[in-house]
Amino acid sequence: MGSGASVIVLAVFYFYAILLTPFCILVGSRTSWRMGWLMSVPLIFLPLALLITFFVPVL
Repeated sequence: MGSGASVIVLAVFYFYAILLTPFCILVGSRTSWRMGWLMSVPLIFLPLALLITFFVPVL
């Protein structure tokens, strides 16, 4: 049984992603769709990849 830290980390990430998604959409609408994707990859998908590796157990 875990300590529940994973639930807190997931909640923080969801809140972070909910706040940054409209920002990336706004940047993409003001400049170009490529700039929106360039903003979203390091701001949203990189922390998502780190979160996934945090939850994958080490063999």
